[in-house]
Amino acid sequence: MAFIDLITQARAQINLPSASGTSDMTAITTLITACSRAIQRYCKRLFVQCTFDELYSGRGERSLYLRNYPINAITSVRYRPVTVTKITNNLANTPQARVSVTSTGITLWRNTNGTPYTDANLTFAGNVNIGALEAAVNAVGNGWSAVSQGYDNWPSGDLYCPNGPTVGTDYLYTPAGQGNLQCVSGSYAELKMHTYEMQGYQINERQGGLLRAIPYTDPELLHPEDLIWPRGVNNYRVQYQAGFTTIPEDVQEACAQLVAVQFKMDAREISNVTIPPQIAQFLGVWRAQTILMP
Repeated sequence: MAFIDLITQARAQINLPSASGTSDMTAITTLITACSRAIQRYCKRLFVQCTFDELYSGRGERSLYLRNYPINAITSVRYRPVTVTKITNNLANTPQARVSVTSTGITLWRNTNGTPYTDANLTFAGNVNIGALEAAVNAVGNGWSAVSQGYDNWPSGDLYCPNGPTVGTDYLYTPAGQGNLQCVSGSYAELKMHTYEMQGYQINERQGGLLRAIPYTDPELLHPEDLIWPRGVNNYRVQYQAGFTTIPEDVQEACAQLVAVQFKMDAREISNVTIPPQIAQFLGVWRAQTILMP
């Protein structure tokens, strides 16, 4: 089964007993993925079990609801992003200099005297902690320098958050990391990381909620007894596993019926798959009330 596919080809064929031949099977395989995407967009969630690494904005409420559920395991809940390193470029005649964080490392770019240069693509694999990454920046030359903030032993790969599944293609959007951060002479690109481990919460596995339930010392809470998730923009990072090892039968049936409908219409016209009412009835109980974006 592909990453987002809700059913196998064999399951789809139950609803298409007359389908046969290589061309039909190829069309069915393509439709399974297209219809699986349509259903997961309609339900505003993923179903296949996988791991997630996501950012959430605190809303000042007692519960923090994750985008995918049921929750199978929580690896970590971190909050309060802080600057773990600062990077700048002080080369003369350089009015533009930028640092971008990608899924594999950081890119150093500048424009000097009207000519653009990509000076380095420094990988996380080759610079496993922040200290090594800073040393690599300082070795580039051309005006680049990094200033330690005391987080040298932290993993450099944590600078990037996929903000979705850790493997495969997110069905909603592809994040751009921390963006292109300006760092010309006199200014710094401040690369941030969530470094504070959250404690004092309970897990609502079925509904995908994290409930603040135990008072503890939290520098963001003026009154720890309030037991809320303080407001902020992307101030929480949650790494967890969620989804079904076996897709619920009514979801599988909805996907199989949708594949059959699209196949009988025209298997090639799959750019805008919609959910007919007779199929939507299978999905009502599985549909999230709102899409929880960062």
